Amino acid sequence: MRISRIETIVAQHHLGEDKFAYSQAWYNSRTILMVKVHTDVGHVGWGESFGPALANRAIIDHVFTPMLIGRDPLDTGVIWEELYNKLRDNGYKGMHIEAISAIDIALWDLKGKMLNLPVYKLIGGARRERVLPYATGLYRRQLGAGPEPLCAEATGYVEQGFRAIKMKIGFGPDDDVSMVKAIRRTIGSDILLMVDANHAYTANEAIHLSRRLEEFDIFWFEEPVPPEDIDGYAEVKARSRISIAGGEAELTSYGFHSLLEKRAVDIVQPDCCASGGISEFQKIATLASLHNIQCYPHVWGSAIAMKAGLHCALALPHYPGGLVQRPMLFEMDRTPNVFRERLCASGLPMKDGWIYPNEEPGLGLRVDEEWLEHYKLAD
Repeated sequence: MRISRIETIVAQHHLGEDKFAYSQAWYNSRTILMVKVHTDVGHVGWGESFGPALANRAIIDHVFTPMLIGRDPLDTGVIWEELYNKLRDNGYKGMHIEAISAIDIALWDLKGKMLNLPVYKLIGGARRERVLPYATGLYRRQLGAGPEPLCAEATGYVEQGFRAIKMKIGFGPDDDVSMVKAIRRTIGSDILLMVDANHAYTANEAIHLSRRLEEFDIFWFEEPVPPEDIDGYAEVKARSRISIAGGEAELTSYGFHSLLEKRAVDIVQPDCCASGGISEFQKIATLASLHNIQCYPHVWGSAIAMKAGLHCALALPHYPGGLVQRPMLFEMDRTPNVFRERLCASGLPMKDGWIYPNEEPGLGLRVDEEWLEHYKLAD
């Protein structure tokens, strides 16, 4: 069995009045890059890339595809190293790592289908019976508005069964504190609440904001400073009573090595659609385990990204081991995204506030390709 074709698909949905903002920009559309790996015996595997879809598609089409045709798709490790080495002289971070991520995820999906096993079985097995999803939302629909729309949104998540919520901050310290206070009052004290600034602050600003947020029982403060500022992360972590999280913008185990070696975060958040795929996610998880630092997957994208992230979450080692284990938190983006809700017939249903594994082979994807045709961008 050999790889016969690499199909890259870019799909886009304009949000119109459903646009939303985080601290850095407005989201006016959802655009994704999917990779479909075909074999000469009919098996296919699906993957997804984080980042600029058209640029990453060009890397796959013109650089990586010629290297993949005729290869054995089971050689995930060998293929990863060869793809990485092809462009390592151009940098060990960047869009080519995101492109590798999509291919790697597709190969793991293929491997699981060929062996009739779910991916989490192939990467070590499920180390837990369930994961605890948290709703990522509470973006801004209108800058300068009061907290009422966000409070209504948060109430909806609680009614849906979520036991944890992550909200966006980074719109100025006073505004952040006001919004967090309103959300905590709305959801009560039993719901975990995390905040994410998307690297909007300097270290000094983040330290002062962290101190002001302590009274609201924040579970973690995500991306307080820019990803390049590892020393700034360490400074915030040393002077904050709130756990500091980061890593969604970090790539490969080489990049995470510096973040972890300096113990700059309490929680590390690799995204398998960006940091190098499922293969590299496992290496990052091992590094986190060696440093005894909690690892939770970052997830942002279509149903493919959600499924890939779930398999990684199920197989993550415990940090540290023990008879009583903390729940594995799993990110569930709640912003408008048709590719998350409609792309696959099989979603990630919650039961009593938890998500449970299933035994479907590969990633467990049943992609609705006929529906997808309506959103494809031309090659």
